[in-house]
Amino acid sequence: MTSALALILSSMSTDQNKPEALAHIIEEVMDDCIRVFVLKGLDACSMEDFYEACGPHRTYVEQHFTTKHEFCAAVMLWWLNSIFAELKSTISLHSNLHSAIEAVLYEFIDICVGHRESKHGDKFCVLDNMALFDEELLAKFAMYYQEGVKHFRLKFMDLKSELRDPDDIEKLLIFYVMILEGLYVLIRRGFSRNMLFEYADMSLHTLEFYEKRSSDKATD
Repeated sequence: MTSALALILSSMSTDQNKPEALAHIIEEVMDDCIRVFVLKGLDACSMEDFYEACGPHRTYVEQHFTTKHEFCAAVMLWWLNSIFAELKSTISLHSNLHSAIEAVLYEFIDICVGHRESKHGDKFCVLDNMALFDEELLAKFAMYYQEGVKHFRLKFMDLKSELRDPDDIEKLLIFYVMILEGLYVLIRRGFSRNMLFEYADMSLHTLEFYEKRSSDKATD
Protein backbone atom coordinates (compact mmCIF):
# COMPACT_ATOMS: atom_id res chain seq x y z
CA MET A 1 0.00 0.00 0.00
CA THR A 2 2.87 2.35 0.72
CA SER A 3 4.28 2.24 -2.81
CA ALA A 4 0.76 2.70 -4.22
CA LEU A 5 0.32 5.80 -2.11
CA ALA A 6 3.60 7.24 -3.35
CA LEU A 7 2.52 6.63 -6.95
CA ILE A 8 -0.85 8.34 -6.66
CA LEU A 9 0.59 11.21 -4.66
CA SER A 10 3.11 11.87 -7.39
CA SER A 11 0.31 11.99 -9.94
CA MET A 12 -1.27 14.88 -8.03
CA SER A 13 1.67 17.14 -8.80
CA THR A 14 3.76 18.22 -11.76
CA ASP A 15 6.75 17.02 -9.74
CA GLN A 16 7.17 13.42 -10.86
CA ASN A 17 10.19 12.80 -8.60
CA LYS A 18 8.51 12.66 -5.20
CA PRO A 19 10.33 10.06 -3.08
CA GLU A 20 8.41 7.00 -1.92
CA ALA A 21 9.22 7.98 1.67
CA LEU A 22 6.38 10.50 1.44
CA ALA A 23 3.84 7.66 1.57
CA HIS A 24 5.25 6.34 4.81
CA ILE A 25 5.37 9.82 6.34
CA ILE A 26 1.74 10.57 5.51
CA GLU A 27 0.67 7.38 7.27
CA GLU A 28 2.85 8.35 10.23
CA VAL A 29 1.37 11.84 10.67
CA MET A 30 -2.21 11.18 9.58
CA ASP A 31 -3.65 10.48 13.03
CA ASP A 32 -2.18 13.56 14.69
CA CYS A 33 -3.02 15.87 11.79
CA ILE A 34 -6.64 14.79 11.56
CA ARG A 35 -6.93 15.07 15.34
CA VAL A 36 -5.82 18.71 15.30
CA PHE A 37 -8.17 19.43 12.38
CA VAL A 38 -11.09 18.06 14.41
CA LEU A 39 -10.16 19.75 17.69
CA LYS A 40 -9.55 23.18 16.16
CA GLY A 41 -11.68 22.95 13.03
CA LEU A 42 -10.22 22.62 9.55
CA ASP A 43 -10.65 26.30 8.69
CA ALA A 44 -9.61 27.61 12.13
CA CYS A 45 -6.58 25.36 12.30
CA SER A 46 -3.53 27.35 11.18
CA MET A 47 -0.75 26.04 8.99
CA GLU A 48 1.50 26.28 12.04
CA ASP A 49 -0.91 24.01 13.96
CA PHE A 50 -0.87 21.57 11.05
CA TYR A 51 2.89 21.49 10.66
CA GLU A 52 3.40 21.22 14.41
CA ALA A 53 1.15 18.16 14.46
CA CYS A 54 3.56 16.49 12.03
CA GLY A 55 6.19 16.27 14.77
CA PRO A 56 9.60 15.10 13.54
CA HIS A 57 8.31 14.93 9.96
CA ARG A 58 7.40 18.62 9.90
CA THR A 59 10.14 19.75 7.50
CA TYR A 60 9.39 17.04 4.99
CA VAL A 61 5.64 17.68 5.07
CA GLU A 62 6.22 21.43 4.65
CA GLN A 63 8.17 20.70 1.48
CA HIS A 64 5.32 18.76 -0.11
CA PHE A 65 2.10 20.28 1.22
CA THR A 66 1.50 24.02 1.22
CA THR A 67 -2.16 23.80 2.31
CA LYS A 68 -4.21 21.67 4.69
CA HIS A 69 -6.56 20.80 1.84
CA GLU A 70 -3.71 19.31 -0.21
CA PHE A 71 -2.91 16.99 2.68
CA CYS A 72 -6.55 16.00 3.25
CA ALA A 73 -7.04 15.36 -0.47
CA ALA A 74 -3.96 13.12 -0.49
CA VAL A 75 -5.37 11.07 2.40
CA MET A 76 -8.72 10.66 0.64
CA LEU A 77 -7.02 9.66 -2.61
CA TRP A 78 -4.89 7.09 -0.82
CA TRP A 79 -7.89 5.61 0.99
CA LEU A 80 -10.18 5.32 -2.01
CA ASN A 81 -7.41 4.04 -4.25
CA SER A 82 -6.49 1.35 -1.72
CA ILE A 83 -10.07 0.05 -1.85
CA PHE A 84 -10.83 0.48 -5.54
CA ALA A 85 -7.52 -1.05 -6.59
CA GLU A 86 -8.52 -4.27 -4.78
CA LEU A 87 -12.01 -4.21 -6.28
CA LYS A 88 -10.65 -3.60 -9.78
CA SER A 89 -8.38 -6.62 -9.40
CA THR A 90 -11.28 -8.75 -8.14
CA ILE A 91 -13.72 -7.79 -10.88
CA SER A 92 -11.15 -8.51 -13.60
CA LEU A 93 -10.97 -12.19 -12.54
CA HIS A 94 -14.56 -12.96 -13.57
CA SER A 95 -15.92 -13.49 -17.04
CA ASN A 96 -19.64 -13.17 -16.28
CA LEU A 97 -21.47 -10.24 -14.76
CA HIS A 98 -23.22 -12.04 -11.91
CA SER A 99 -20.06 -13.60 -10.47
CA ALA A 100 -18.12 -10.36 -10.97
CA ILE A 101 -20.64 -8.24 -9.03
CA GLU A 102 -20.96 -10.89 -6.31
CA ALA A 103 -17.18 -11.05 -5.89
CA VAL A 104 -16.87 -7.25 -5.70
CA LEU A 105 -19.56 -6.99 -3.02
CA TYR A 106 -17.97 -9.74 -0.93
CA GLU A 107 -14.49 -8.28 -1.34
CA PHE A 108 -15.72 -4.82 -0.38
CA ILE A 109 -17.28 -6.21 2.78
CA ASP A 110 -14.11 -8.08 3.71
CA ILE A 111 -11.88 -5.03 3.12
CA CYS A 112 -14.03 -2.60 5.09
CA VAL A 113 -14.79 -4.98 7.96
CA GLY A 114 -11.05 -5.65 8.17
CA HIS A 115 -10.41 -1.90 8.44
CA ARG A 116 -13.12 -1.62 11.08
CA GLU A 117 -11.66 -4.42 13.19
CA SER A 118 -8.16 -2.97 13.01
CA LYS A 119 -9.42 0.59 13.68
CA HIS A 120 -7.57 1.50 10.48
CA GLY A 121 -10.62 3.11 8.96
CA ASP A 122 -11.47 5.39 11.89
CA LYS A 123 -9.27 8.25 10.73
CA PHE A 124 -10.76 8.20 7.25
CA CYS A 125 -14.31 8.14 8.61
CA VAL A 126 -13.54 11.36 10.48
CA LEU A 127 -12.10 12.97 7.36
CA ASP A 128 -15.03 11.68 5.31
CA ASN A 129 -17.44 13.45 7.66
CA MET A 130 -15.35 16.63 7.62
CA ALA A 131 -15.52 16.72 3.83
CA LEU A 132 -19.30 17.05 3.99
CA PHE A 133 -18.81 20.56 5.37
CA ASP A 134 -16.05 21.64 2.99
CA GLU A 135 -16.89 22.22 -0.67
CA GLU A 136 -13.32 21.86 -1.90
CA LEU A 137 -12.75 18.51 -0.20
CA LEU A 138 -16.20 17.26 -1.14
CA ALA A 139 -15.47 18.03 -4.80
CA LYS A 140 -12.14 16.18 -4.56
CA PHE A 141 -13.81 13.19 -2.92
CA ALA A 142 -16.46 13.05 -5.66
CA MET A 143 -13.80 13.21 -8.38
CA TYR A 144 -11.69 10.42 -6.86
CA TYR A 145 -14.79 8.32 -6.22
CA GLN A 146 -15.98 8.60 -9.81
CA GLU A 147 -12.52 7.64 -11.02
CA GLY A 148 -12.77 4.42 -9.01
CA VAL A 149 -16.30 3.65 -10.16
CA LYS A 150 -15.37 3.87 -13.85
CA HIS A 151 -13.86 0.36 -13.68
CA PHE A 152 -17.29 -1.03 -12.83
CA ARG A 153 -18.81 0.79 -15.78
CA LEU A 154 -16.21 -0.79 -18.08
CA LYS A 155 -17.08 -4.25 -16.76
CA PHE A 156 -20.78 -3.67 -17.38
CA MET A 157 -19.97 -2.49 -20.89
CA ASP A 158 -17.82 -5.54 -21.60
CA LEU A 159 -20.59 -7.91 -20.47
CA LYS A 160 -23.65 -6.01 -21.66
CA SER A 161 -24.64 -8.97 -23.86
CA GLU A 162 -25.69 -10.77 -20.67
CA LEU A 163 -28.46 -8.22 -20.07
CA ARG A 164 -31.87 -8.35 -21.67
CA ASP A 165 -31.57 -4.63 -22.43
CA PRO A 166 -28.04 -3.16 -22.67
CA ASP A 167 -29.56 0.27 -22.02
CA ASP A 168 -30.01 -0.79 -18.39
CA ILE A 169 -26.26 -0.62 -17.77
CA GLU A 170 -26.28 2.86 -16.25
CA LYS A 171 -29.28 2.05 -14.09
CA LEU A 172 -27.58 -1.07 -12.69
CA LEU A 173 -24.29 0.73 -12.21
CA ILE A 174 -25.95 3.42 -10.10
CA PHE A 175 -27.84 0.76 -8.16
CA TYR A 176 -24.68 -1.14 -7.20
CA VAL A 177 -22.81 2.03 -6.32
CA MET A 178 -25.70 2.72 -3.94
CA ILE A 179 -25.37 -0.81 -2.55
CA LEU A 180 -21.66 -0.29 -1.88
CA GLU A 181 -22.38 2.98 -0.10
CA GLY A 182 -25.14 1.34 1.94
CA LEU A 183 -22.89 -1.54 2.94
CA TYR A 184 -20.23 0.97 4.00
CA VAL A 185 -22.72 2.65 6.34
CA LEU A 186 -23.79 -0.69 7.82
CA ILE A 187 -20.17 -1.73 8.30
CA ARG A 188 -19.48 1.46 10.25
CA ARG A 189 -22.51 0.68 12.41
CA GLY A 190 -21.06 -2.68 13.39
CA PHE A 191 -23.15 -5.13 11.35
CA SER A 192 -21.69 -8.65 11.23
CA ARG A 193 -20.06 -10.14 8.14
CA ASN A 194 -22.82 -12.75 7.81
CA MET A 195 -25.56 -10.12 7.85
CA LEU A 196 -23.68 -7.99 5.33
CA PHE A 197 -23.23 -10.97 3.01
CA GLU A 198 -26.97 -11.62 3.24
CA TYR A 199 -27.72 -8.07 2.13
CA ALA A 200 -25.23 -8.44 -0.73
CA ASP A 201 -26.97 -11.64 -1.83
CA MET A 202 -30.36 -9.89 -1.70
CA SER A 203 -29.08 -7.21 -4.06
CA LEU A 204 -28.07 -9.86 -6.59
CA HIS A 205 -31.74 -10.73 -7.12
CA THR A 206 -32.10 -7.31 -8.73
CA LEU A 207 -29.34 -8.15 -11.20
CA GLU A 208 -31.05 -11.46 -11.99
CA PHE A 209 -34.19 -9.55 -12.97
CA TYR A 210 -32.23 -7.66 -15.65
CA GLU A 211 -30.17 -10.62 -16.88
CA LYS A 212 -31.20 -12.68 -19.87
CA ARG A 213 -33.28 -15.73 -19.10
CA SER A 214 -31.90 -19.18 -19.95
CA SER A 215 -34.24 -19.36 -22.93
CA ASP A 216 -32.94 -16.00 -24.18
CA LYS A 217 -29.34 -17.19 -23.96
CA ALA A 218 -30.18 -20.36 -25.87
CA THR A 219 -31.44 -18.37 -28.85
CA ASP A 220 -28.38 -16.08 -29.03
